[in-house]
Amino acid sequence: MLNLDQIAVKIKNRIPGPIRLQRYFSVLIPLLELQGELHLVYEMRSANLATQPGQICFPGGGIEKGEEFSEAAIRECSEELLIPSTKIELLGESDYLLTPFNFTIYAFVGRLKLNSLTEIKANSYEVAEVFTVPLKYFLNNPAEKYTAVLKSEFDSDFPYHLLPQGKKYNSRRGDYQIYFYRYQDKIIWGITAELTKKFIDIIRSE
Repeated sequence: MLNLDQIAVKIKNRIPGPIRLQRYFSVLIPLLELQGELHLVYEMRSANLATQPGQICFPGGGIEKGEEFSEAAIRECSEELLIPSTKIELLGESDYLLTPFNFTIYAFVGRLKLNSLTEIKANSYEVAEVFTVPLKYFLNNPAEKYTAVLKSEFDSDFPYHLLPQGKKYNSRRGDYQIYFYRYQDKIIWGITAELTKKFIDIIRSE
């Protein structure tokens, strides 16, 4: 049986963490200067991928054991775009995104030290296409915003009989904002659009 002193030792010096979060990811928001103008670099995910094939994203992926979040962002960018990590200059960190799906995405901003987009060959298994969008496009065109409703959906064996209201229990629901940008024939939406919007909000701020 634990006593109060033993409980105090366990609680006092521990570093608190989020409950329910199961996975952590890092992405890089890459900036590339082309003919004197800054662009954001995006990938279109390959049809080979099991998750979100054909969708537009930033370079990124899961955090490996013992890896810093920023290290993961640079490593993933290097692996996906097939450029040396020495060609990626980390400028800083944007805000991180807590999703309602039990994972967190850390976002970093970096400069690609390249002279043209043709220097990017990309890993064809993961990346179908690499393209850029001028930074001024996002500064001049606000994101479209739509709302999804998130609500609880219980399994068939959920023990309603243990609740005071039984099956009449009024579960919580919440709004989830989903952003879109339309650039030429490209649709940037969801998490990638939200990370883009946040980055634009940051650089707009005084």
